[in-house]
Amino acid sequence: MGTTHNDEIYTRVRVDPRASGFSGSASAPTLEVPERKIVAVDHPCILLNLENGLKSFGPKPNFQKLVDDVQEPQALPLWFRPDNPASKPIVSHHAATNNVLLKITVPKRTGRKRKRGSAQPFSTDAYAGMRDDVALASQPTSVGSVGRRDHPKRILRKLQDNSDRYQVEAVGMIRDSHRYRGLADFQFANTNTPFLKNVAEHLLPLSFSKLRKFKLEEGVATDLGLEIIPPPHFTDKVIGFNYNYEQNPGIIDQGLDEDGETRLINRQGRNRFSYGHFIHHDAFPAPDRPTRMDGEAQKIPESLMEQLRVALNKRPIWTRRAIVNQVRGNYTESVLKVALQLMGYQFRGGPFRDAIVKYGVDPRHDPKYRQYQTLSFKLAKNLVGSTKLPWQTIRRGQVKSYTKNEDPKSHLWDGESYSTDGKLWQICDITDPFMLELIANAPVRTECDLGESGWFFRGTWQKIKAAMKAKMIAIAKDRLGSDSDDPPKKGYIYNSFIASRLALYPDDSEKPFTVSLEGLLRPLQDLAGRKRRRPPLLRDRKETGTTPEGSAANEGDVEGEPNQWFLERNDDDAEASSPDRPWENIVGTDVEDEDGAVEEDEM
Repeated sequence: MGTTHNDEIYTRVRVDPRASGFSGSASAPTLEVPERKIVAVDHPCILLNLENGLKSFGPKPNFQKLVDDVQEPQALPLWFRPDNPASKPIVSHHAATNNVLLKITVPKRTGRKRKRGSAQPFSTDAYAGMRDDVALASQPTSVGSVGRRDHPKRILRKLQDNSDRYQVEAVGMIRDSHRYRGLADFQFANTNTPFLKNVAEHLLPLSFSKLRKFKLEEGVATDLGLEIIPPPHFTDKVIGFNYNYEQNPGIIDQGLDEDGETRLINRQGRNRFSYGHFIHHDAFPAPDRPTRMDGEAQKIPESLMEQLRVALNKRPIWTRRAIVNQVRGNYTESVLKVALQLMGYQFRGGPFRDAIVKYGVDPRHDPKYRQYQTLSFKLAKNLVGSTKLPWQTIRRGQVKSYTKNEDPKSHLWDGESYSTDGKLWQICDITDPFMLELIANAPVRTECDLGESGWFFRGTWQKIKAAMKAKMIAIAKDRLGSDSDDPPKKGYIYNSFIASRLALYPDDSEKPFTVSLEGLLRPLQDLAGRKRRRPPLLRDRKETGTTPEGSAANEGDVEGEPNQWFLERNDDDAEASSPDRPWENIVGTDVEDEDGAVEEDEM
């Protein structure tokens, strides 16, 4: 507060007839508010110096536009670094308010005090040290709300000491306010940039003599710390996000463990229905029992458990879709989920991925279990955003259910049709004669390949997946021909055509290679009207290629020995990289969904 004869305090309060402060009157007096247009600007900083606060609005601030009657509300920019012309401002936003600007005048305080009724000398006011009241005493008037001179304790003390001698005047209504609530953009620090210093020194003063001294260094700069032109904006986010972090209410503290760390338990989530094992393909040993038998496990009907027990005794490894097709009766999805976990475990990856394996059985130790290996495919390519449906609807349609399928043979694959209620098949569920012949003639490994092909060689495993994928695409496009067609139909895929292409690849290869799916789908490309490239002439085949075995293949190789160069360069088998392949909209291009999710949610 000031120390002149009258100190004035400007403040804004909401309209309230009791806000006059005249405690001696029986009823609150009425104050007339003059018709005067006042616009309030809420500065985001604490202003200790009014002149510096005004400088933050720029060299020539246009406050008049805030008062003018215009249809659209105006904005007022503000710079936190007004001395830096490269700094970015923040912009105010208009807010309609209904406040009254009050002017409260109280008698001055001398800054000295003594006990009432005593003749003791005056002592210095404890609050006078907060501001230089002696310096303010020489001013004719002082505004207490400027420069943080309106300390709450000082205001309260002044009102208490002058409860009957202060005056209140309503200056006017504040109908419009401009506030700075947005986030400031990231600022580019240019204080130590030689180029900008050169520009500021010679160009910004707009002096001809300095303009003539402005020069640029010739050549291309290659040193470290090069100056680059900053973007006009670093971020487009102007509203802060309210995260509202809080502890998960479902987590409880179980005390300290043996290492002295806090042990937290989630009472909700998946632990409620988690009873089985979901192990990695290279984890040993295989589990022989479920993790627990309490809770929901006690509520599983015995009739369901008996059906699952009979199915696993008959066949130790099933896909979830296949074993659910063996169940008779109506059971809820949660009951089936818990029951399957109580009867078997699963692998996260490898040749037996996502299959339900009977507890105590490890298919990685005996080649007789190769017939239970699983194959996974991408059956649909439904991208979010490609249709007008919301993503929740698309994902809801992609989620599989444990409930019983209407077709009890949906897990079988006969080579003529297939069910889309799952994307996982087992070797033993393949009934297509062409695929059975390919599997029956496949050589068997002496040691299980845990990561990929299991008990089959990688060459055979790639051929099996490629053949099934090609036939799936043909079935989806209704372009799968029969070997009895005479003559063969144009644009159809036949088993004989697939066999001739697969014969180019060895069965017992252990080198990593992928069967060309483009070569197997060549008839579908011809149907789409694609132009076929000219086959390379024999004289053009002078380059050295690489066979799937990894050995070099030179000119003059035997015709019956396939090589990778021929597969990549020959028109009949080459992969055509084209963005408009028609079958991509039906089935994914990968032979197997290596990184895809499991058939349904984890158990």
